[in-house]
Amino acid sequence: MLKGLFLYMLAPVLCLICLWNPAGNAVRENNGAAYWILLAALGAVGINWLIYRTVHRRLPSLLVFAHGVFCLLLTVIMEAEALPGYNPMVSTLSVIGGCLALTMLFLLSFWFAPRKPRIDHIDAVGLRLIIGAVAFLMAAQVVRDIEIGRVTRDTWISIVILIALIPAACIRRITRSARKTAFRRKATSLASGKIVQLIGETHLDLDGDPVTEYVARIRYEAGEKEYETRSGIKGITMRWFGKDSIVGLAIPVYYDPEKPEEAYANRIDRRMLKKALEAKKGLGEAPVDS
Repeated sequence: MLKGLFLYMLAPVLCLICLWNPAGNAVRENNGAAYWILLAALGAVGINWLIYRTVHRRLPSLLVFAHGVFCLLLTVIMEAEALPGYNPMVSTLSVIGGCLALTMLFLLSFWFAPRKPRIDHIDAVGLRLIIGAVAFLMAAQVVRDIEIGRVTRDTWISIVILIALIPAACIRRITRSARKTAFRRKATSLASGKIVQLIGETHLDLDGDPVTEYVARIRYEAGEKEYETRSGIKGITMRWFGKDSIVGLAIPVYYDPEKPEEAYANRIDRRMLKKALEAKKGLGEAPVDS
């Protein structure tokens, strides 16, 4: 990992050393060259992501995306440093650099958050605190500009960035929800699943505190083959009904007819369990009710 990190850091450093003077001279001679240089850097980063996907046959990780954004940020810093402070282009590059920096922090926080080591959780919290502090300072500046009646282009840009931070902070939940919805549209076949085991899985939250989540292992048959899926269940629901009474109950399972191994069951709640228990008592075996 350290070797890979060294190689990934070496590339942008070498680019800075080799391109600092040529890029700086080009930007000083023609401010519009800053956009072309940044566009070329974006193309190089995109090619790097494409090569990664081709070699590894999967999408680049969030860390790889963050590295690409970091390279773009270094390009913007290089261009801004080459221009005198009074040049209007410096303000534009500062806005672009700020957006890139926030994007990089978001990507790194999302990469650190699900990892198991506690230090990674601390890093994720620290990055999100930095993002929160930046957002607070931007909001305070916007309020101040409005109070003194000096609303400028930078004020409107800050407002747009603050609004964009809201969906950015929830992007993982949004994408997860979209994938879940897309999968459920494909899962049109119905099978009778049987709860075979209740499991408690403990992990650390972002504060480093242990959190236990309970899931039920559910077996079902499709195409004369047996498969297994999982569904969440609350601990209070387990205590209310008792594990012994829950294990063995039949609940509906929805699966993709083209890929029967891909399936889901709705979250197990009191209403579902009461219905399954009533069916078991009345018929001796719980039928699936769609």
